[in-house]
Parts: sequence; C-alpha cells; structure tokens
Amino acid sequence: MIKPLIPGVDVNVVVGTPFIYVRESETLVLSDLHLGFEEAASRGLSYSLRGASSYGAIFLPRIQLRRALSMLSLVLDELRVSRVVINGDLKHAFDRLLSQEREETMELVKFLRERGVGEILVVRGNHDNFIKPLLSRLDVEFVSGYSLLAGSERILFVHGHEDVDLSEYDIVVIGHEHPALRCFDVYKLPCFLRIPLGEGRYLVVMPATGPYHPGMTVTPNPQEYLSPIIRRMRDLHSMAVITWLDLGRASPSSVEYFETHSLENFVEIKWFKVRDQEYAVVEFANYSVAHDLCMV
Repeated sequence: MIKPLIPGVDVNVVVGTPFIYVRESETLVLSDLHLGFEEAASRGLSYSLRGASSYGAIFLPRIQLRRALSMLSLVLDELRVSRVVINGDLKHAFDRLLSQEREETMELVKFLRERGVGEILVVRGNHDNFIKPLLSRLDVEFVSGYSLLAGSERILFVHGHEDVDLSEYDIVVIGHEHPALRCFDVYKLPCFLRIPLGEGRYLVVMPATGPYHPGMTVTPNPQEYLSPIIRRMRDLHSMAVITWLDLGRASPSSVEYFETHSLENFVEIKWFKVRDQEYAVVEFANYSVAHDLCMV
C-alpha cells in the first residue's frame, strides 16, 4: 500500500491518498485539511492568498472531514500508525475559530484516538489561528515544525508558509501549495513534488487532503508559488511529479498510453490493489516530461 517517495529512503506515498508514511517510526503525515471551509463558504468568508476566491455565500456539502476519515480508516486498517502529524492548515478561517472547525477538530482527534493513535501533532499553518487553546484541551501538541530520523536521514515537516533553513536536513516536507496536475482525462489530480536540493537532499511538497482544495497546477516557475522556501529556488524543471489514479474513476486506457510509448526512463507506473480497488501511481521524472505528456 506504500511506494517510496524518495529512492532508498523510508518516506513513502500511501497509495490512493495524499498521505506520507514513515514506516520505521509508524508516522502518518497529512496536510491541508482546511476543516471549516464549507461553513466559511456558506458565510461568504474569503481567505484565499491568491486573490479573490470564486465563491461567496454558497452552500457546499460538508464532505471534507468525512472523506478524510474514510481515507484514514482504510490506512489505519492496513498500516501500523502510532503517530499522526498534520502538516499545517488543519482549519480554514484566518480570523476566527468557526463552529465547524471546533466540532470537526474534536471529531478527528476522537476518531484517531479510538483507532489507537497514541500521538497527534499539528504543525502550525498560516490558517491555524485561534486553534491552540482547543488543541491544548484535547492534549494535541501544536508545533512550528516537527523533525524525525528515517534511518540516517534527517527529515523536517513544516507547513511552508514561512522560510526555514534547509541546510540542517536531508529532506524537508511542506504543504501549503496544494499542487495538482491536469492529466489522464482528469481536470486536476493532486500530486507530490520531489525537488532536488543537491547532494542527495530533497524538498517534498504534499498535496492537500481537503477535496475542495486541489490547488494550483504545477509550474517550473518558482515565483508562481506561495512558499518562500520554493520562491528562492532558481528553477523547478528537475522536480519529479508523482500522482495517483483511482482506476475505478479514470480511464485505464489513458494510463496504458504511457506504457506503450517506450517511456520507461521518463515515466514510472506502479500498479496497486488495495482491498478491491485498483490504483496506478505515476511518477514523471521531471517537470518537462509531465508537461509534454499531460499538456499542463
């Protein structure tokens, strides 16, 4: 159910989800749930950092927590998880704690504890204002970043809205950007970005967990991203783009296209079956390959 995100390193994509799993420490990482987004939309509250949002006082079904719990339930059935790290933007509203945010945070924590997760940490994101007192009452640690070792690799999980010194770590994992890819007859597929930092070090960008937040289409231009960590890079053409397809929803023929065009050095496809569902995890070797094949 897992595929290495970085060759030879215990940092793995959980197939069919936007989650990362570190097997040695039994740590599951998810990012950008944006709980409370539906209430914010119904009240016409806009918090977009990319300019005006496209919604205003509209009703959206409250599906984000339900879908997150559904994915978590499947993962917890299949993998040993003793620690869950939420890598920023647990909630959505900048300027208040919405009732939906409070209720759903409590429900999420209760669910994880009932499923045997012993440690829950929330890395502070730019949306996570006014949540600290609630997390304290729930005995959930609220931190600016979280580091661990995976073998000999030093890994830092930080949301990405603030700059950090990358030099002390082998791998830095951020959220914040919600990267997505237009490909395989699907308008926007959430994706992971693996950005080389040199000397075997990497910056990893996680996709959003919240289904209402597919985010921006990946681009090689660092200045089009929000994170100051990415914006100070020279260019992103060498980054790998990793996505996944639920073959019950996407056309298998669109995946098979890549297998029949002698692209083994540029596109890696791994097939997985999780319970009765089939998935394809697709890794484009760099941005140019993703661009040329998907016409992003």
